[in-house]
Amino acid sequence: ALLHEDTELKFFKTGDSQIKITGSIKTTSSQNAIVKPDFKFEDMGIGGLDEEFSAIFRRAFASRIFPSSLVEKLGIQHVRGVLLFGPPGTGKTLMARQIGKMLNAHEPKIVNGPEVLNKFVGQSEENIRNLFKDAENEYKAKGDESKLHIIIFDELDAICKQRSGQSNGGTGVGDSIVNQLLSKMDGVDQLNNILIIGMTNRLDLIDEALLRPGRLEVHMEIGLPTETGRLHILKIHTSKMRTNK
Repeated sequence: ALLHEDTELKFFKTGDSQIKITGSIKTTSSQNAIVKPDFKFEDMGIGGLDEEFSAIFRRAFASRIFPSSLVEKLGIQHVRGVLLFGPPGTGKTLMARQIGKMLNAHEPKIVNGPEVLNKFVGQSEENIRNLFKDAENEYKAKGDESKLHIIIFDELDAICKQRSGQSNGGTGVGDSIVNQLLSKMDGVDQLNNILIIGMTNRLDLIDEALLRPGRLEVHMEIGLPTETGRLHILKIHTSKMRTNK
């Protein structure tokens, strides 16, 4: 192999290696770019939610655009959680899906709240831990250079209700699930390569500990569309008619 002035060498360690690589990667190659290089925002097919989407992007993804070395120097903490709330049918699930497609990240894990629950003791908490396992393994191997792992919780209110502190004759599994999720998102071994997107139409039911900074800190209301938004939605749904004349 020939080394020239423009040759770039990148070193990565395996997960079980005891070697610690120091230094900084100043490049912003497509490998570390947060948005897919070939992605077009017109392809998202989200109507009437331009302001909400730009606000989410600015607050949740702006820090991830910069190289990890610069983020470390600035002392910025990445946003780890976004909560979308609003009436049913306003586009919360659609926006979460499209955010997953847009980002240069692993395939999002989509979880419907009730699917986490299991009749066996401890299995529900195990289901939560398994969602974070891939992200933990990659973070151990690559650190801040690992790709983003996205976990989307639909119907979050089904599993993250306010903790009562009492089982009231039940198993108390609801409290245990919330505790497990809290520890994984912002516990002692916190991860910097995860993004949790939660969706609910009952914000009042969600446990308050989940809504503080460091967890689901970006709260975005997805409301009913305006007149301009409704026109945009109509254009999206009739685009195939226009294409086929």
